[in-house]
Amino acid sequence: MKPAPQIDVPPVLPTLVPALPEPMAPSITTAASSEELAFFDRVKKFIGNKNTMTEFLKLCNLYSQDLIDKNLLVFRVQNFIGGNPELFVWFKSFIGYDGKEEIIENRARPVSGRVTLNNCRGLGPSYRYLPKRVSGTSCATRSMLTMDTGTNQNLQWSRRALQFSFK
Repeated sequence: MKPAPQIDVPPVLPTLVPALPEPMAPSITTAASSEELAFFDRVKKFIGNKNTMTEFLKLCNLYSQDLIDKNLLVFRVQNFIGGNPELFVWFKSFIGYDGKEEIIENRARPVSGRVTLNNCRGLGPSYRYLPKRVSGTSCATRSMLTMDTGTNQNLQWSRRALQFSFK
């Protein structure tokens, strides 16, 4: 018997200890200027109620997280500081509010040709009326019996099958 040839392969040492994570770079935070801090102090004095001031700060936080837009923010902030024109004008200039509302074009979605059954009028729990544009089409393989008894206006649609089919 001949010994197996030796191959120079570095040994693999499995370890259960994961590699140490790299430290993250510090995030860049912009500190509030003294003018901004003075504004919020003046708002706090103007409002005079801790709960109302908390609601005002929550509103500002919603805007900073992009959950509401500028128009809604200015509309809601007007209830808090609208009585003080100086504070309200400074706030609008601080957020860059120009007074123009965003124009949204309301266009109808193009018709896809498919029927959405949820939009069709129901006839009991299992049937739906098809729209007139679809109900004119008939099945080409119908016999004389099904022509007499069948209808092209209703579509069978079992809710029970949809509820229990993929559980």
